[in-house]
Amino acid sequence: MIDFDLDNLKPGGRFEQCNLDGVNLNRYDLDDATFTGCTFRNATLVNADLTSTSFSNCDFSGARLAGANLFGAVFDTCKLLGVAFHDGLTLTAVRFDHCMLDLTNFRGVALRKMVFDRCSFREADLSDADLRSTVFRSCDLTSARIHGAKFGKTDLRGSDLAGWNVRTEELAGTIMDPDQFLSLAQAIGISIMIV
Repeated sequence: MIDFDLDNLKPGGRFEQCNLDGVNLNRYDLDDATFTGCTFRNATLVNADLTSTSFSNCDFSGARLAGANLFGAVFDTCKLLGVAFHDGLTLTAVRFDHCMLDLTNFRGVALRKMVFDRCSFREADLSDADLRSTVFRSCDLTSARIHGAKFGKTDLRGSDLAGWNVRTEELAGTIMDPDQFLSLAQAIGISIMIV
């Protein structure tokens, strides 16, 4: 990992193994850039333009992204532990593949029609989020907070829903496979007998 001269950060650039931990990238224009194996731990990217930017094997743990434009950005095998995705963030057409999103805050965020593929959301806060037509493909949603989330054609098939309290949450509009339904039913004491 190498320390990085911020003067070299330009839109459309290609960056590898950069150490950007704790740096202030407020309002930076990194449109269409590619970052591979870089660290942004505790970095500040408030109001940054990350339109169509690609991140692969990057670590954003504790980073601040309030107001950032992530339109069309791609996160592949990235660690975003504890990141707060709120405060005017643009997430339209963003793709998250095999990312760690544990302890993240998506409270009240519109995630409508987004696809999360093989991502971990352990103890993430999805309260009051708009999850209509969102796809969580083979994700780990263990103990994710979903109170007040809006569901409608929300596809949870193949995802781990352990720790969800179906007694208090409104899950109407979700799509799940039979094994998930059976697991949730057993969690609230319902025995399903197939004859």
